[in-house]
Amino acid sequence: MEVNKLEKDRVLVKDVVFPVFQMREDFKQSRLIKYMEDESVPASKRLNWLPYFTYFANSFSDINNYILPYKKPANEFEEQINIHAATDAEHNSLINKDMRNLQDKLKDFTFADCLEFLWNDNIKNSRMVAYAIANLTQMASNPLVRYCLIRVIEELGNTFFLVSHNCTAGAIESNYFGNVHLGYEPGSLHGCDPEMFESQTLTAEEAETARYVMQKCYDLFFDMIEEMYDRAQENRFDFD
Repeated sequence: MEVNKLEKDRVLVKDVVFPVFQMREDFKQSRLIKYMEDESVPASKRLNWLPYFTYFANSFSDINNYILPYKKPANEFEEQINIHAATDAEHNSLINKDMRNLQDKLKDFTFADCLEFLWNDNIKNSRMVAYAIANLTQMASNPLVRYCLIRVIEELGNTFFLVSHNCTAGAIESNYFGNVHLGYEPGSLHGCDPEMFESQTLTAEEAETARYVMQKCYDLFFDMIEEMYDRAQENRFDFD
């Protein structure tokens, strides 16, 4: 009887992550995504906020190098998460390449200007993403729960890049926001069949933790791109 009760109380990971599909739809309603879809705005101007994204892109590399991976993976789930994180950790090189390509448009930026720009209160939400994900990752010590957290990140990334790849920074196609990065963002873990994780089960308490970290993660990313929209409206950068 106790065994049956235990089984009854467990929740499929697949059922826990299911709300991510509604999160994708909600994410599409953000002002920044609507802005990137707005054909009344020239495609060459729809990435006029690109420099503001550099803090997040590089801090996300740190998250994947030092926070999301398990130092001593104890099972195949932890090993798979480590493989995924190692791949995602390299994506910041794409936005750094973009910044080199746009350097002529930013030649008046001194190093001090750059520091003040990246740590300005007007992009505090993008900095908070990295700090808060570090905290959520600690809560998601169970690899099945951590999978749920990562799945939100990947689904939102895929949703975003499916729109941003149609935009350019002036005449330059962005490596980070264009087709190159989109090809690296399938919406799930790299090189992994989602069924590997989603066929597993969680206790009711673990499932509750997973739902919590998923929602918090969504909120962080939504707030960040809403902030990016506000910066886009300032038109500080013109890459044409």
